[in-house]
Order: sequence, then C-alpha cells, then structure tokens
Amino acid sequence: MPTPTEGWLPAGRGRFLVALVLSLALTGCGEPSARALKNRQEFEALLTAVALKNETELEKDAKRLDARRASGELSEARFKDIQEIITQARNGHWAEAERRAYEFRERQPFFR
Repeated sequence: MPTPTEGWLPAGRGRFLVALVLSLALTGCGEPSARALKNRQEFEALLTAVALKNETELEKDAKRLDARRASGELSEARFKDIQEIITQARNGHWAEAERRAYEFRERQPFFR
C-alpha cells in the first residue's frame, strides 16, 4: 500500500496520464470543419428527399453528393454508405432508406 508521500502512480506516469487526458480533451472538442458542415447540410437535404419520397429532389441531392465525392470533399467510404441509401430509395424502398439515413446521421453527425 502506498504511503502518503508516494502517490498511487510514479511521477513520470502521472505526468504522462495528465498530458494524455488533456490532449484528448483538446482535440476531441473542436468544432466541425467547414467541409464536414457542408457534407452534413447536403446529407440533410438527401434525408428530406427520402422522407418525402421525392424522386426529383433525390436525384438532385445524389448529383450534389457525387460532385462532392469527385472533388474530394466527401470521402469514398462515406459516399459508399450514402450511395446505399440512395439505391434503396431509387428502388422504391423508401422506409428502409429513411431508416438507414437516420442511422447514418446518428453514427456520423459530421463526416468527411
């Protein structure tokens, strides 16, 4: 059992732990980037089109998201996830597409 003068962690490890916690807190609490905000905005438009079962808006939103992918503003991985939602809606599975869109938004509030 440590005596009152010995701490529960050796001095080097204690400082390391404090530095680690501070660095995680500072990097994890930042604002989303302008890119992530724009991706979220475009995704919200897509979600609205899916919820309203609006084929015209779905196609417009799909083109805008594809353009963001082509320009590098949207990653291939996130585009693939979103493309699956678009495909569900295009195939007339609106409820499934909407469910998946809400799940995506919950998992990825802001994304690149």
